Amino acid sequence: MAKNQLKKCLWVLDTIYRTGGISYKDMADRWEREHGHDEMGKLSNSTFRYYIGVLQDLFDVNIDCIASDGYKYRITSEHDLDSRQAKSWLLSAFAVNNILSANRTLEGRVIYEDIPSGEKFLLPILDAMRQDKEIDIFYTPFYRSDPKFHHVQPYVVKVNQRRWYLLCKNPQTNTMYHLALDRIVKVELTDIPFTIDPNFDVESYYDAAFGVITGMEDEYDIEKIRIKVYNDYHRADYLRTLPLHKSQVVIDSTPEYTIFEYRLRPTDDFLSAILALGGDAEVLSPEWYCEYVRDEIVRLQQRYDKV
Repeated sequence: MAKNQLKKCLWVLDTIYRTGGISYKDMADRWEREHGHDEMGKLSNSTFRYYIGVLQDLFDVNIDCIASDGYKYRITSEHDLDSRQAKSWLLSAFAVNNILSANRTLEGRVIYEDIPSGEKFLLPILDAMRQDKEIDIFYTPFYRSDPKFHHVQPYVVKVNQRRWYLLCKNPQTNTMYHLALDRIVKVELTDIPFTIDPNFDVESYYDAAFGVITGMEDEYDIEKIRIKVYNDYHRADYLRTLPLHKSQVVIDSTPEYTIFEYRLRPTDDFLSAILALGGDAEVLSPEWYCEYVRDEIVRLQQRYDKV
């Protein structure tokens, strides 16, 4: 049910966004044409207004009914939506699916990356975040078969490596940690309100993180890591247009290679990203990290030497 509600909400937002403004009557007619005979059901006026309220809260946008323009509903703060990468991504991913549903001739010809399972619990978590209510989560990590209970305050949802993650806070211990949505078994909304720590800043929290591994200040210092990426097969060009990390800057560039610098905590997920570059990349500094990557390459080689 939660997954279906999210689908309906995003359909409404996507339609308003793409049309530039639409009346409830035209919205209901379009809904009927595209979804009248499937699980979406009918779009009543009260349901439509409810979705408008939810969307304004979740996406931080203003959706106004313009009486002078035929009572069309219009997003009056599109720049807010466009500036939020995760929300824009969520909308665009749905928009692709929505367009394909309405254009069966494209079926099988447009493919986008799927995020398995996690969206089932996305809407109830977002709803709890909107209301600033604590939630109960039953969670099954990979190392155990029975669900573990978590009573948490939901702070942030984030996509990383095709998984949705929830950054949450344990109100008893004040510790912050991540839970993968695809490992969640059940989510229950409580009546317990909470207030986000006024000192918490999401940009600062993830500033030196690669992916979702955070809270490693005692084990990893923030380092400036330089990597020489050779332009064989245009590998450097790919990284230039799709950076590994937001801190990526170009230090030097020639037709043969580009030297990139990163400022982050070099946790294991960053190591995996470097190794994924294969022989097209070489760590230049700091020296201890060069040795660290070299040791991992030796360990990898030893696995193949057993064959």
